Amino acid sequence: MSRRRWLVRGLLLFVLAFANLNDIRSGELPPGGEAPGLWSPDVLPNALFAWTVIKEHNVNYDEFTAPSAQRTDKLDREAYFFRACGVSTATAPPTAKRSVGGPPAPGPNDHVCSVFPPGMGILALPFFAPFVLAGWNPLDLGLLVHGGHVVAAIVEILATLILWAVLRRFATARWSLVLVLLYFLATSVRTVASQGLWQHSGVHLAVASALWLTLREEPIPLSRDLAAGVLLGLGGVVRQTTALVALGLHGFRPTRIFWMLVGTAIGLAPLLAYNDLAFGSALEQGYGAKSFGTPIQTGLYGLLLSPSRGLFVYTPYVIFGLIALLRAWRWPGQVAGRLRGLSLVWLAALVLYATYSEWWGGRVFGSRFLDDLAPILFIAIGWGTSVGMLGSRFARIVFGAMAAWSFVLFQVAAFLYDKSWDTLPVNVNDDPSKLFNWSDPQWLAVLRQVPFADERVIAGAALSALVLVLLVRLELRADRGSELASTV
Repeated sequence: MSRRRWLVRGLLLFVLAFANLNDIRSGELPPGGEAPGLWSPDVLPNALFAWTVIKEHNVNYDEFTAPSAQRTDKLDREAYFFRACGVSTATAPPTAKRSVGGPPAPGPNDHVCSVFPPGMGILALPFFAPFVLAGWNPLDLGLLVHGGHVVAAIVEILATLILWAVLRRFATARWSLVLVLLYFLATSVRTVASQGLWQHSGVHLAVASALWLTLREEPIPLSRDLAAGVLLGLGGVVRQTTALVALGLHGFRPTRIFWMLVGTAIGLAPLLAYNDLAFGSALEQGYGAKSFGTPIQTGLYGLLLSPSRGLFVYTPYVIFGLIALLRAWRWPGQVAGRLRGLSLVWLAALVLYATYSEWWGGRVFGSRFLDDLAPILFIAIGWGTSVGMLGSRFARIVFGAMAAWSFVLFQVAAFLYDKSWDTLPVNVNDDPSKLFNWSDPQWLAVLRQVPFADERVIAGAALSALVLVLLVRLELRADRGSELASTV
């Protein structure tokens, strides 16, 4: 396939990442570190990473922060996404609310570091470097937020294109197109991962790249397992749990397990070096002693079936991915063997997040944490189409109905979600019981906003529809051309 075709695909997906015209992240940062238009201001440290590394030659954020009582145009040093570089010397309770189980706020004389791993900051550094060198104001929120949107969109589109290439190994061109569009438009990819400098897009890129290296029916050299491990280790520099994928991608072959884990250790080395530089210990990490005390039955129900965070509520069609992973346990072949291991990784991640104290993922639309491993489920569905999983008309109708539901939900959210449901009358981070209320689910609150859509929403929907129609038309035309060429 020509590079031009891949470039056109990427450009159209890039437009889709912005075509919702819903700048849900904008707004001035008032005292306390909470911006009214932001889902979460924790995207800011990743954007500021370029300034602190290039300009200050360190990894602390002292120059961008100040105590809340003295703050004018700086960030609150006690905001929940900051911590002390090392052991906090704070003796008084923080003035800003902090996350459960997270590290304490910095003391008055402590250096300030980000709680997040540096991976997304590193990915964003080439984009922000010219602005740093040009002397741009580092606390220009428009630059940080909108620039972060651009970086996140580019990283997510790269992940999507790689995922597309893997799907074409198993699925037909049309099934691959359907699955790519569902991945991009009917998960949190468009509503979260591509919208700001959270870790999700970097995780998706690492996982999709590792799948591209290893998921082939023909035998592959051990160097590919090593390289996949390196990529997953680098993904751990974005979010540590990404490295867990290496525990299942090897296909249960001892030699490949060894080399993949060696690669993962190599990829994780930058994270250990950063931890040592930032916190004084390679084994320290920014999140602190996070609590994993949620009763597992509560977390499982919340992550899978709760009305306002359940994976099977927002994206019920991914159950076909789980069915495919089950089918892989009784199917021969190289790919099936690796999918068996990936099914265990997915279950391990589910249990991990089910016990996490903030299993719901904060103020966000849909199932945020489980979507980190969405590439695995979509590849599983694609592989499933090649072994007859969706061969019957009934199965395709069920899949189509579920997918249509998710498509509608996430498109409406892309245009209209404004986090008010998550914060009024009570913040879900303070009282997550609201997430279990079937009489007022989050998705219904968003759908209720449709009759009040303004010109911006109508324009965004029209633009999105035009780009989507153009992408589908180009793909179908190319597919028909390939079929004609094969018959000549």
